[in-house]
Amino acid sequence: MRPSQRGRGRDRHWGRDRSMSLPPSESHGEEHERRVLARAIRRLPRRCRNVFVLHRFVGMPLEQIADHLGVEKRAAETRLAEALVRLTRAVDEAAGSGPPKRK
Repeated sequence: MRPSQRGRGRDRHWGRDRSMSLPPSESHGEEHERRVLARAIRRLPRRCRNVFVLHRFVGMPLEQIADHLGVEKRAAETRLAEALVRLTRAVDEAAGSGPPKRK
């Protein structure tokens, strides 16, 4: 199977709305999580967001991202790590389990 054809059969099997197979409570919770995550990604600093999107959604390796952005590989790694920390915090805070309170 060619890469461009992957997943096409699954879409026909599941239909357009995959959430139809989930119980309503799970479907709603997952949709809320997706919205929280999408909002958190949009709010990332551009330098972090670019690296995160290229790595996680495009599948580009960090070496290639660094070349593409004209930065050192270590800078791309640092930006990805910062993006992941910020996204984790945003999801945790939205779920009510935010960072521990300081005294």
